[in-house]
Amino acid sequence: MWGIVGLIIVPFALFGVQDYITGGAKTVPAVVNGYEISSAQLTRAVQARKQQLEQQLGSSYNPDFFPTDMLRQQVLDELIARQLISEFTVNSNMSASPQQVFADIKQVPQFKDASGNFSAKIYTRALKGAGRDKAVFEANIARDFVLNQLREGVFNSTFVLPYEVQQTQNLLNQQREIGYLTFAKLQYKKNKDISEEALKKYYKSHLNAYRTQEKVNIEYVELDINAVAAKIEIEDKAIADYYESNISHYTEKDYPAALVMINNVRRRIDNGESFEALAKKLSADKLSGKKGGDIGFISKGIMDKAFDAVAFKLKKGEISKPVKDKFGYHLIKLVEIKGDERQVKHIQIKAVDKSKDLNVTLRAQIKAELQLQEAEKNFFEDVEKFSTLAYENSGSLEAVAAGLDLDIKSSGLVLRQGLKGILSSPQVSSAIYSKQVLSDHKNSEVIELKDTHMIVVRVKEHQPAAQKVFEDVKADVAKKVTLEQQTNAMKADVNAAFQKLTSGSKGNELAAQYKNSKWVVGEFVSRRSARQSGIPVAIIQQSFSLPRPAADKPSIGIADLPTGDQAIVVVSAIKDVNQTDTAESSAIREQLQKINQNVEYLGFEQYLKDNADISINLGKDTD
Repeated sequence: MWGIVGLIIVPFALFGVQDYITGGAKTVPAVVNGYEISSAQLTRAVQARKQQLEQQLGSSYNPDFFPTDMLRQQVLDELIARQLISEFTVNSNMSASPQQVFADIKQVPQFKDASGNFSAKIYTRALKGAGRDKAVFEANIARDFVLNQLREGVFNSTFVLPYEVQQTQNLLNQQREIGYLTFAKLQYKKNKDISEEALKKYYKSHLNAYRTQEKVNIEYVELDINAVAAKIEIEDKAIADYYESNISHYTEKDYPAALVMINNVRRRIDNGESFEALAKKLSADKLSGKKGGDIGFISKGIMDKAFDAVAFKLKKGEISKPVKDKFGYHLIKLVEIKGDERQVKHIQIKAVDKSKDLNVTLRAQIKAELQLQEAEKNFFEDVEKFSTLAYENSGSLEAVAAGLDLDIKSSGLVLRQGLKGILSSPQVSSAIYSKQVLSDHKNSEVIELKDTHMIVVRVKEHQPAAQKVFEDVKADVAKKVTLEQQTNAMKADVNAAFQKLTSGSKGNELAAQYKNSKWVVGEFVSRRSARQSGIPVAIIQQSFSLPRPAADKPSIGIADLPTGDQAIVVVSAIKDVNQTDTAESSAIREQLQKINQNVEYLGFEQYLKDNADISINLGKDTD
């Protein structure tokens, strides 16, 4: 469902990105069975991935953790896999019928009217507003339908054996007796007499750590039909006239009236009148009404969800209270039960359409429609003027803004990853860092975000990345060198203590020997003990990664703590626990099933790659 909505909102999603991108490429990063994945396609897909990461991680997003070269490799691998899977579905004659495609589209909430019904008018308007071609959109739905079928087929071929569940459950509940010796890095003595030569040597060997980041200040003008429309004045009389001329479009279901009627029918039944007789006389469902409301035997999923929810809870002979659905109200009578099927009768009272009042909300809606209609009359002439002014006055945006009464907006001086809103979109970001805009200081070409939303950008100010002068970062370098010295001193003690523990020394003895250490006496822990025990997660993880200890010799390992400190972990005993918790077993089975499904699908992708003709030429991103 939300995948379909995503097709409208994010036109550069990785799946089928070739459907949206055109244009020549300087290099071809990959050729898959003769199909070329272009450099432009890859670059924009990487930009889309960066946006996705930024949206998912929010303020925690740090681009340094996601180098572009790494993302390019990952995304290219995904594009290759997607192309191979697409070829496989075509060669296997897998397809989606128009009915299946339309059934998926009808379920999208954004395409439904106030009554909850699919509206072809709303559907068409939504695609137009998003700048999407209907045929391409529906082809994408068909493609995703087939790909989902394929994925489900692979997933359904996997299974989990009972012994795997039991084995995993036992491992999860296993307990280990541990002790640990921690070493605090910052307690080691600082060297206050670090020479200038040592600081410069560290600086020169870590030059990349002492660079300013590239920044840009972007100016831009937007031509958006919605913004143009908002400036157009519409008189009250025009709104009233439009309402009267199109009153059939402004209706809503009269549920209150239908409820009054169905309650009246229920009272008549309670007073002794026959359900069947009233169904024949009053039910809006004339076909079943002729048979006293009898629908026959139904199984779950045949009727509306609200109808099913009540019908399958009734006792034999019981009549429901009024049940509301998208058509109106029902009274349901359960006649017979046969396995998973129910024989039911019903009386339906439809909620009739009634005209909406011309209230403040509807006035605003009609006003917006009229404004948009007026804006559309001259919009494409405005687009041509927008493009001409931007091209003929390539050194400034002032002529564009003045000629169309638009505002020049500015991003302020920001990092590349600091570009927000429409400036962070793949097309715009690519234009900003093109030679024409960044180096030649010219306006960009008109960038079409949607059919009715264009933008032109220029770089007002550019601060390239630069090396910081040693004197400016000397204090920071000194802190780094000091910290490195403390770390080295700590690690030397940790390694020495590790050897002594391995040779039979006791943790409490070593804590007395090494003044910056602390011994924590052993206790039994499980993989889930971190929160309850207060023991650092890294220590528990290390304890369960160590081999089973011998009867007379513990298992010993070193754990790196998030603070930069280290701990030597000693596992002296293991207590195996056989669990039979069925709820936990079910959760484990589900997790193992998901793991198996992912492994199986990745194996399927790898099989396609192993049997394909693939050439890769992944150079630097030059777009």
